[in-house]
Amino acid sequence: MANSLSAALPQFWANTALMTLMELTPAVGAVNKQFAPQLARAGDQVNAYRAERRTIRRKDGADNNTEADATLTAVPVVLDQYFFDSFVITDEDEALSIAQLTDLFLVEAVKTIALGVDRAILGRVHAFLRQGTPSKRAGKLEGMTTSNASDYILEAEEVLADNSAPMEGLRTAIVHHTVNTKLMGTDVFQRADARGGSNTIMTGEVGTVYNTRVIMSQNVNYVRASGADTQTGAINNSGGYAAGVATALTVTDPGDDWVVGEYVVVEGNDQPTWVETTASATSITLNEELKYAVADAAVITHYIHVTNEATERAAGYKKTMSFTHTSGKNLQVGQLISFGTSSRHTYTIIERTITSATVTEVLLDRPLEATVASGAEAYPGPAGSMNPVLHEKAIAFVSRPMREKNKGAVSAVANFGGLGIRVSMQDELASSGTRVVVDLLAGVSVLDEDLMCVMLA
Repeated sequence: MANSLSAALPQFWANTALMTLMELTPAVGAVNKQFAPQLARAGDQVNAYRAERRTIRRKDGADNNTEADATLTAVPVVLDQYFFDSFVITDEDEALSIAQLTDLFLVEAVKTIALGVDRAILGRVHAFLRQGTPSKRAGKLEGMTTSNASDYILEAEEVLADNSAPMEGLRTAIVHHTVNTKLMGTDVFQRADARGGSNTIMTGEVGTVYNTRVIMSQNVNYVRASGADTQTGAINNSGGYAAGVATALTVTDPGDDWVVGEYVVVEGNDQPTWVETTASATSITLNEELKYAVADAAVITHYIHVTNEATERAAGYKKTMSFTHTSGKNLQVGQLISFGTSSRHTYTIIERTITSATVTEVLLDRPLEATVASGAEAYPGPAGSMNPVLHEKAIAFVSRPMREKNKGAVSAVANFGGLGIRVSMQDELASSGTRVVVDLLAGVSVLDEDLMCVMLA
């Protein structure tokens, strides 16, 4: 059969899309991937599987061997990550070579999908913050320097060891580029004999230290302090407060009232805490004990709530939402946003559109788990980065293929290494071109919360 010169080669496009996607999603390579060839639809629930730890046993020489069944725990995963992009190749465009067409159209479309996939996985970091147990986190928000950067990695390693995370294989730290900058300035990351590689200075690849593979991603949760809507108060207690204090803190009046549910970060403690109760403008109780001691007059940064649009969004809603906020203080990609107080649900913003100085439209890392009322308060997360240090079995990324279209369109599915992607093509009379749709169906779920430590920085 002669080589086809047509651009309508969906299998070629699908294979190219898959290779591009794998290159652009470092988070996918760091988590547990479970692919099955069964066709699925958006919204279907499937299962990922977690192997449970076996028990040490001992016997006498005369004892019979007794079997112990291997135990797999099914973890439900909803296929609610249905990412897509679409474009039209006109007759004029088809004069280009297929290599030029893929670079011009397909690669750019896959970049958008890759951003969605990577941010959906990395954005799930909020599920591992272990609110109420600050010892399960490492580091401090906005606290990393070149002097203490390696200590942050070591602290995260210690948390994982305390959690009995498996020692075989490497752990992976996926860090924001602001953290990467600090790490690159430390001696241990600059020395090839300590880092296990020789190309860090030349390429910016961080390398491997302390049995942790460190890679950089711009999609890690991060909030710029200058763009956040805040006001400040201070600790007002001679002698400050010791680590472990979980009672009400005496503070200065910040101006606007403290609101239950709003994030507050106390200087010296520097954890993503929120106001659980407030008796007055000079008294607040946090949702968890202080991890570190705080001094008298330590600054408290108070993150102001935003307001949901005048439309109720039911549980399961998966499209964009709009929020009203202080002028010029638009919500940020990579920022946490929480709803509720006694029953709290937290998400990560993975895309935003600035509608105006006072309104931001956002897409969250997953569909809503609970209904958000019209005009409800929402609580944006604090400044700094939240970097996952994880064993691959902390998170499951479950991908399923969708059917190949054969009525009025041609399509192909490519899958490899736990990833699957589909490309569909159809002639479009209105534009005298070919419409191309690239889509991917997957789900993201927590497999084991003990196998990730969030490194704040």
